[in-house]
Amino acid sequence: MTTPDEPSVTRLDGLREMRDDLRTRMSKCDSDQNFAVMGRLLADTLKQIDELDPPAVVEKPEDDVDEFTRRLRERESGTAAPRKAKG
Repeated sequence: MTTPDEPSVTRLDGLREMRDDLRTRMSKCDSDQNFAVMGRLLADTLKQIDELDPPAVVEKPEDDVDEFTRRLRERESGTAAPRKAKG
C-alpha cells in the first residue's frame, strides 16, 4: 500500500518504464542471445501497452483507390446515382 507521499504507479506506467529500460539495454547489448530474449520481452511489453492504452485511430484522407472502390461498391449495390446518358 502506498502512503500519501508516494506516487502511485499504475500497471501502464510500469510497462512503459520497462519498455524504455529494455530499449536502452538492447542498444548496449553485445550478446545475441540476450538481445533475442529482451526482444521477445519488448514485443510482449508493447502488446500489453497497446491492450491497456490502444493507439488512436488516425483518419486518413480518401485517396483515388479508396474513392474508386467506394464508387464501385455503390454502383454494385444500386445506391449510386444513375449515369448521365451521352448524346
